[in-house]
Formats: sequence, C-alpha cells, structure tokens
Amino acid sequence: MRQRLIHRIMSQRCIIDCHTHVGISFKNYVTQAYPYCLSFEDLVVRMKSLGIGHSMVFPMDSIFYRASLTQEKEIRTTRKFSKFPYELENRNLLKEIYEIFPEYSALAIPFLAFDPSRQTQKQADLLTELYKDYPVFGLKTCTTYIQAFIKDLDTVGKPILEFALKYNLPVTIHSSYDKSDPWAALDDIIRIAERHPSLRVCIAHTARFVNSALEKAASLRNCFVDLSAFSIHCLLAVQNHRAIPPEGERFSANYSKPATVMKKIVGEFGDTIIWGSDTPSNYFIQKYYDATGEIIDIKLKSGFDSEIRLLRTLSDKYVQKIAYENTLKFLFG
Repeated sequence: MRQRLIHRIMSQRCIIDCHTHVGISFKNYVTQAYPYCLSFEDLVVRMKSLGIGHSMVFPMDSIFYRASLTQEKEIRTTRKFSKFPYELENRNLLKEIYEIFPEYSALAIPFLAFDPSRQTQKQADLLTELYKDYPVFGLKTCTTYIQAFIKDLDTVGKPILEFALKYNLPVTIHSSYDKSDPWAALDDIIRIAERHPSLRVCIAHTARFVNSALEKAASLRNCFVDLSAFSIHCLLAVQNHRAIPPEGERFSANYSKPATVMKKIVGEFGDTIIWGSDTPSNYFIQKYYDATGEIIDIKLKSGFDSEIRLLRTLSDKYVQKIAYENTLKFLFG
C-alpha cells in the first residue's frame, strides 16, 4: 500500500501541503488557547475547497504532558492515557486516516510525532510497529511545546534517529530563534543536518527568517525549509517580536507585504523551500510561560485560505517547484 501511495504522489502533479495537524491539543483546550483540534475529515474538506492534492499530516500536542498554564521549572508528565510520549496520538492519527476514513487516505502523507528526550526506545519500538502496519512517510517534532531538546536526537534520542535512517524517512523540526526557547534552537537543528547527511531535515516556519540559517540550509543538500504559517510570521516581523530576529540578522524584505517576502525568499533559496500552511495553526492565540518564567501572550490570526492565496501569488513555475518538486525531494530523496 505504501508503494502504491508513493507512485500516486509522484505521478500526479498537484499542490502538496507539507505541514498540517490533525487531532486535539488538550493543553490548548483547557487553557482557552486556539487552535485546539481538527479532524482528518475536516482537513480533507479544506483541501478539496482550496485545490490541495496531498497533505503531510502530523498529530497535535501529546496528552502525555500535563495540560496547564501554571509555571513549572520542568514539564510534568502523566501516564494516565499514554505510557510514553505520543503513543496515543500516533496510533489515533493512523487509525483515523486508514481505518475511519479510508476513502480519503490516499490524500494523506502521515508523519509520526516524537519526543527526542524521553523514553525514546519505547517510542522507537512503537514507530517500527506502526511503520510495518501502516503507510508512514516521515517524522515530526515540536520540542518547544514539550520542553525537550532537539539536540538530544543525537544522544538519548538515538533510537528514533536510527529508525528514521533505517527506513529513509525525512524529519520535520519546529524551529526557534527566541533565546528564551532553547528547546528548538536553529543552530541545533542545522548541526543535526550537518552530522547526518543521509537524513533529510526540514526546518519549519521559514527558519524564523534568520538569514544565516536560510543560507546554511541552502548549502546543505539534505536540508529544507518550509513556509508554514508564513503570514503570521510576517506579522511578527512587522511587530519586531522577539520570536523573529532584528534587522541585520533577519532576511531583508518588506514584511508588511507577505507576498513580496515569499517571492523574494523563493527567488533566493528556491531549491531549499517547500510550501506548507500549518493548518490549523496558521492561527496562534495563546498564553504560555517561556524558559525564563515570563508569560507570553500572543494573538495571531489569519484566514483558513491565507496561506494558499499567498502561494498562488507566485508564478506557476515557482508554485510547482516549492509545492511539488522540492517536496518530493524532501519526501523521497
């Protein structure tokens, strides 16, 4: 079945969304944050209305971590629903795609989630089991939300790294520029790509517009950068928010006009860029504590079609390149 899906993906030119989420974030729900859920069926409805042929699909947050807004020096975990990180979420994602909605399963390119720091051998064992039972195409981690260090992938996370290398699976990694977020540091992600040239790595969220990171990614044959949640990241740049580098470190562009920024980035780093929407997290409305203990309050909104409309401001040549050709290189090498 996996080979049949690969053949279909590679033989039918279409727009591929490289960054979407399905499931529920209990943390977001109980803290009145948004978004907090999306079903696979609802994702398919959006895809059909927007003309998207396939979507890479990731789980949302893991219920393994206690859902709260209280300040903690270390994130607390619970085994009430999962024995280890992402056990429930990865099982549910594949069940929803292949067993509940098999009529839509050919539209999905599932990526399984992982924590590089905790109980990694148990995670790797489950990943292997699921890979043998279902079509799985890659891995995804958002270490910021779970307060795990992406650099751990080379040490305690080695069982997961070895799984990805054994089955030639790409890895998408949430990225951070903000110094109060040490868990998903751009430098650590790039070092992973450098140390493992056979591992295809995608840096999420346009590498936060850090010019040196974009240049370094472009110099590595195995490193890609996705444009997920592009419009709200441009808004952060306009606000000079600390999540985005200041002028001088930032990719030089007029961020009040996201379409011109996208065109310029694709023009300079065209072989590296892949397109993704971050559905439904193209919205980001929540309060949370950073690593310094400061509470961060962010309200970023965009429409459900904002990212595809930005993509379609590019020429057909560039759309095909970043939403199909480069995406296939990331997926399959």
